[in-house]
Amino acid sequence: MNFKSKLYLIRHAESLANTRGIYQGQTYDTGLSPLGRLQAQALASRFAGEKFDHVFASPLKRTNQTAAFFSDSCNVDPELLETNHGAWEGLHKSEVAIRWPDLYIRWQTAPADVVFPGGEAYQDTAARAVNWFNRIAKMSGTVAAVTHINIIQAIIAHILGLDPNSIKNYPIQPTGVTLIESRSPARIVYLNDFSHLKA
Repeated sequence: MNFKSKLYLIRHAESLANTRGIYQGQTYDTGLSPLGRLQAQALASRFAGEKFDHVFASPLKRTNQTAAFFSDSCNVDPELLETNHGAWEGLHKSEVAIRWPDLYIRWQTAPADVVFPGGEAYQDTAARAVNWFNRIAKMSGTVAAVTHINIIQAIIAHILGLDPNSIKNYPIQPTGVTLIESRSPARIVYLNDFSHLKA
């Protein structure tokens, strides 16, 4: 794939569930925490001189609220949704670890073949992410997408040709920015840059 310009992949700012260690996903959706709002403000300052031709976000509160800090409008795209974590959604990580110990460990160490109980297979999330990426790759201009950690990691693994089990080696901080630039093939300029939070 060959972008004619550049794509900013942005993880949403910290949500209320993030602060509590609770699994979100698609059905359990919380807005930004007070710290998350400060992070989103810092992100907006970072992008103050940038003109975006297209801004996308998943349909969830935490992404839309983040995008609203730097863009007056955005295109809601369901392919950018976080993984459906099924029965894990709304539960604290410690409870998940107790109720599904083997699956929880696999998700931390070898996530590629994980299927969430009552939810989505990670491979389906990755396929959605790559499908979105391939579609957006045909656009011109400067594109921003506010989305979720699993989506960003899946796209990174796809571009770099990595084993999907390696995604946990690429942590993405709240409002962490990954820039993909037009090359043949696409090139990651930087990954998980959150220097705006240190200013």
